[in-house]
Amino acid sequence: MDVFRLGLFLLITTVVSAQVQLQPLNAVVLRGSKARFNCSTTRPPSVMNFIVNERLVMTVLEATGPVNSTEQRFSAVNFTTPGDYKWEFVISNVQRGDAGKITCLVFSETSQLATLSVQERGSVEIVGGNQTKTEGTQTEFQCRAVGWFPEPNLTWSVNGVVSYCNSSSVAQGNVFNSNCTLTVTAVKNSSVQCLVTIPALSTPDSRTVFLTVEKLVKTDWTVLIAVTVAFSAAALLFLIIYGIVFFCKRRKKKSGYQEEIRRARIQSQNRTPATENVQGWDNRGYNRDGRDGRTNGGVWYTNHSNKHQMPDGFFDDGHRNHRHMTIV
Repeated sequence: MDVFRLGLFLLITTVVSAQVQLQPLNAVVLRGSKARFNCSTTRPPSVMNFIVNERLVMTVLEATGPVNSTEQRFSAVNFTTPGDYKWEFVISNVQRGDAGKITCLVFSETSQLATLSVQERGSVEIVGGNQTKTEGTQTEFQCRAVGWFPEPNLTWSVNGVVSYCNSSSVAQGNVFNSNCTLTVTAVKNSSVQCLVTIPALSTPDSRTVFLTVEKLVKTDWTVLIAVTVAFSAAALLFLIIYGIVFFCKRRKKKSGYQEEIRRARIQSQNRTPATENVQGWDNRGYNRDGRDGRTNGGVWYTNHSNKHQMPDGFFDDGHRNHRHMTIV
């Protein structure tokens, strides 16, 4: 008999408990946002209490609605419909201390538990910003996520193609700072995006920079060699021609000088006076100059050996020309 009563009691308790619902059972929100929980029952609740981490923060009466709230951040909105008595419990400006157990307690029935997770969204940046690189060179991009909770997940996207990396994180207080480095080869202009995610974000937080690739100009060595050879050949040809012209001019000048010497010798020989009718035996260079057989005067030319006679009675002895005149 006692066993039957105990089983009946457990059955009734289970049926009654099943009629109280709290949704969602697990809520993940960002710090500073709002958290919402819906507590509903199939019978009009005389009293409905909301408890955050074992601390009563709000009471809702069937007749008057919310009557007790410890803070303005906590509120309740009535969404009751026939056959479904529902109140929405709202926590505004959620703080990290609100994370934990959320309890909806209905008197004369039972309670339901839910879990609240509060996460923090920090900042994200790509160190160095936009970069310009020469084609074929490697470059690094560093993504830095600061002030996140829990530890964030970092990924890269290059022109829409996702690339995973092993990030390193350091706890600072109750938040995490994470870093991730991407190494790419500069092939073409690209958009580089760093994506940071935590469960509370519906879409990843991201930053985008651009990689500009400068084409590498290839030197045409064939043309350069051809130009160098042509220039060298032209310079060599010029030097050869200049040398020939200079040699010819020098040789012609030397021949002209020798010709002048030879011509001077011939003229000198043609002007030498005849030895006949020469007076003044002591000076064979005496030249008679007078009328009626009288000698008024004469000119003697001293003719030394190895001396060249020059025009106008001058002689070339290799140093100076001498002219001797004797007046009688």
